[in-house]
Amino acid sequence: MAGNGLDPLTLEILWQRLITVADQMSTTLARTAFSTTITASNDYGCVLIDVDAQCIAHAQRSLPIFNRTMPYTTGLILERFGREHIRPGDVFISNDPWENAGHNPDITVITPFFNGGALVGFAASIAHHADVGGAIDTNQVSDSYEEGLLIPLVRLYRAGEINQTALDFVEANVRLPTAVIGDIHAQVAANQTGAERCLALLDEYGLPDLRAISAEIHDRSERAMRTAIAALPDGVYRSKVVVDELDQPLQLVCALEVRDDEIFIDFSGTSPQQPRGAINVTFTFTHGQISYALKATLLPDVPGNDGCYRPIHASAPAGCILNAQRPASVSQRHRIGAHIFGAVIQALAEVLPDRVIAGSGFLVSTRVFANASDGSAISHSYLFSAGGMGANARANGISTVQAPALAGAVPVELFEIAVPILTRSREFIPDSGGGGRERGGLAQRMELGLLPGYQGTATVSVHAAGQNVPPFGLHGGEGGAPAQILRDGEVLSRAEKVQYASALPLTETKQRVGFETAAGGGYGPPKERAPERVRADVRDGLVSLAQAAQTYGVILDRESLQVDVKATEAKRRVM
Repeated sequence: MAGNGLDPLTLEILWQRLITVADQMSTTLARTAFSTTITASNDYGCVLIDVDAQCIAHAQRSLPIFNRTMPYTTGLILERFGREHIRPGDVFISNDPWENAGHNPDITVITPFFNGGALVGFAASIAHHADVGGAIDTNQVSDSYEEGLLIPLVRLYRAGEINQTALDFVEANVRLPTAVIGDIHAQVAANQTGAERCLALLDEYGLPDLRAISAEIHDRSERAMRTAIAALPDGVYRSKVVVDELDQPLQLVCALEVRDDEIFIDFSGTSPQQPRGAINVTFTFTHGQISYALKATLLPDVPGNDGCYRPIHASAPAGCILNAQRPASVSQRHRIGAHIFGAVIQALAEVLPDRVIAGSGFLVSTRVFANASDGSAISHSYLFSAGGMGANARANGISTVQAPALAGAVPVELFEIAVPILTRSREFIPDSGGGGRERGGLAQRMELGLLPGYQGTATVSVHAAGQNVPPFGLHGGEGGAPAQILRDGEVLSRAEKVQYASALPLTETKQRVGFETAAGGGYGPPKERAPERVRADVRDGLVSLAQAAQTYGVILDRESLQVDVKATEAKRRVM
């Protein structure tokens, strides 16, 4: 028997049942939400949190960053409202970037639940909403006041009675009130599902609360993480990632110290927060990315919960771009924040070469605002498009799969239903993946235009990370191709990307706006890639004959695609 009376078999059953409850929350949210960012892109998270604001279990489809920020927000509820003043039927809401997931579109809804009048825990959900108002041209915003609605941490329901005033404020400040209000109600429904199923589970096992389960899950997970850390050599491991998301290079400086069975990460030396461009990152997001990178690398097989993160300590100087202070603009925080994962990975690459991945092509976020011929707004929608995933020591990177997050791509059919846009092309980009013994995942190219016959106009905002500094390769692998933003088939210049990319007009059906995502970096020297694997890449249209020869040193007969062994050996000798 475990120290709290739970034998290992019962604990495992209860643990998996709690994960299933979180998955049922996820299903409820996806099936009842209005916007495609939730229903198709899965840009949301659902977690179960114990009475002390510690995550016990999260849905398997939850975005990793969300799993780390919701417990923090729950802790603020306990701190500000007081445990004794929280009542059955209460529901809390907030989207404050410094207290939630780092930018306004992510709205958190948290529902406490009770057993016999005693607070047992919290069911929480967070989702990227279709709109929160604010400026369309986010590259030009200078502070968070220009980024739309900010909901402080308030009660959405008080003892079962809805706070209609809060919803009225939301409705008055967003462009798509039906979708936003509907999605908030979907989150409330998801939380209710989690609370009811969790209470039913406690009743089934005759448990008064979650304390025994939570304590055992957290303690076992903490011990597992400490064991994984203790296996690393003590020392300080460093990395520096240069990013260039506006008009000047910025750097993320990471020092990762392994000290016995704990890890301390510090980002001193990182560039200061920026006065415009919305690319600043709040520390809640930074901390979540650090935690996820370490968890995925060191302890991938243990279901995520707050016990996993107790031995991990992170810091970034106040006022740096990874710990931006109010009222910094943060709505595009993922453009810098996505590089945090890579900074941690590069620091670990020295001691865990077989367990890290090369740099990945980041998400391109495209948003279309459509207007009728009289100029009135009629619709808008998001389209998320993934770049190529970085390779690792055992496998190629996966093409067009988002890493390090889990958000999916909206099917173009759904996107075209939401806005009067025709997808003119969508395709892999051959040769884009970084060369290596294991090849980086390919990027994708996409072009959009107005629907033929449409009499109105549209504004397209394209936000693409990795435009100037491509994803990195590891251990001799080459970097992936950088992202690009296209207008009528031409790549925007550096200055144009800053000035126009977040507000590109479409006024005629012949005009086109598009992008190329970044591709994944390769792993290991390219000339160590087996010639037969290169031949298969060429046959499948992923690698050209020219790149096969230039990057991999593999000479192929154009007609038969057979490897010319002698020519290949000669080519590789001079590479």
